[in-house]
Amino acid sequence: ENNERTRFLSEAERTSLFKACRASHWDKLYLIVLLAITTGARKGELTKLRWNDIDFDRRTAYVATTKNGQPKVLPLTDSVIRELQVFDTKDSSLIFASKVKEEAPYCFTKPWKKALENAEIKDFRFHDLRHCCATYLAQSGASLLMISFVLGHKDIRVTQRYAHLCVEQKSSLINRVMSSI
Repeated sequence: ENNERTRFLSEAERTSLFKACRASHWDKLYLIVLLAITTGARKGELTKLRWNDIDFDRRTAYVATTKNGQPKVLPLTDSVIRELQVFDTKDSSLIFASKVKEEAPYCFTKPWKKALENAEIKDFRFHDLRHCCATYLAQSGASLLMISFVLGHKDIRVTQRYAHLCVEQKSSLINRVMSSI
């Protein structure tokens, strides 16, 4: 993983990618991309999710083991919940199961590359959806600590790459606290 890279999608690119994912021959491409961009979860965390890891009432997904060896809970948006309900099998099977081996995750490299091509998006990897999540959070005023928590970074220094996006938040804090000086 290249920790220096912070490629993220513009709003137009995101719209185009979602449209291409919806049109994919793999019916769950939109779902996995939506999950990745809204939770900041890693590809491996998503492909290992099982239906019994989803709590529709609490609107969460439970990831038993992350890259850091720790479990985490992913909050799910309304749009993710709606999309999950379309496919829900109400059992313990993998959400993104292979069509050949049901205990293995589906290899979606070809549909992913085709969606990027159809959306005319260059220089973008699946892992960059994680950067999209962090960037959108930073641009919306989330603190580096909160972004670190969402992404599951053990060390906040890893999250520092998004610091330049938190300018408005920094400015607001300085003005609120220091304005009387």
